[in-house]
Amino acid sequence: MRFLKHTLLSLIIFSNACFGKEFEKLFVVLVPIDSVSQIEKSINNSFNTMIYRLSGSDSPSNIWKIINAGNARKNFIKSYSIKNINNKSYLEVNFEKDLLIEVFNELAIPILSNSRPIILFLIEIDSGTEEPYYLTNFQNNSVLDESLKKYLKSESTSRGIFLELPEPDLIDVNQLTNYERLIDYEDIINEKYIFDELIKINVSKIGIDEWSITGDINMTIDDKDYIDPLMEKFNEHTNIIINKILKKNLINTSKKGTINISVSNIGSFQDYEKSLKVLKNLVGYKDIDISRFYIDTVFYRLGIYGDFDSIVKEISESNFLEITSQYKDRSEINIIFVR
Repeated sequence: MRFLKHTLLSLIIFSNACFGKEFEKLFVVLVPIDSVSQIEKSINNSFNTMIYRLSGSDSPSNIWKIINAGNARKNFIKSYSIKNINNKSYLEVNFEKDLLIEVFNELAIPILSNSRPIILFLIEIDSGTEEPYYLTNFQNNSVLDESLKKYLKSESTSRGIFLELPEPDLIDVNQLTNYERLIDYEDIINEKYIFDELIKINVSKIGIDEWSITGDINMTIDDKDYIDPLMEKFNEHTNIIINKILKKNLINTSKKGTINISVSNIGSFQDYEKSLKVLKNLVGYKDIDISRFYIDTVFYRLGIYGDFDSIVKEISESNFLEITSQYKDRSEINIIFVR
């Protein structure tokens, strides 16, 4: 009972903080580095990650397609520097967005926008010796917990997708006592949490060295070293889901068009500069011309890659832009700049 209430609370509180789907710093990649002598290797790894992120595919075929076309990895790099994060060294590599999109277009490689899906993981673990619990970011009860979270963090960074776990909060769990009697568990998730895919997994110890995995993954492992086979199956299943979802969000760069947009709530030159930068950072952005100004509103002609629907989706999930109206028949989008 207690672990279920705790999880319901986690879902409700965590859902309030995860409505955004915009993947910030899409064109900035962090890779671990042990010494300066490994910079070239780290740059190559960062380039591979960048291509995975932008294409949505974890296949190396797109990487080789770009290289075999005569493009050197270093040509796509705007800058790089070594960063120290939590006493670990990383190489931060900034990539040239426009050049990447240009080359993707030339080679007919579809691209993904800044808008990225959210996959929510509800992973219940029952070791047989302690009370069952749901996996969260802020507690480690076993090596399995660490393995699962390490994978989710790594895959989220490399693929540019949100792989999320519910998080606890300090609000009194007694306030949620009646939820089990009034609302189905699945209903609470669907009502209170925004996500594109829900993956549910139950891991239970059912014997001395025997584990049962049920839910979206079904298998039995009769081995004390159960973590490796479980992680292999978990990785395989998660990648299938990621590939399926990302495929739906691809932008066809062979399509190009022009739309009329207005951006209101521009109260200063700084607002104008910032809002324009947000527009230019859209993956579907091709070029832009100012049509006119009126009080606190700027009107643009925006050249885009993809179509009207794909640019609407990308703008609607920006943290700084809010669509107030859209008219597909006349290729018009009206936006408020969110400071």
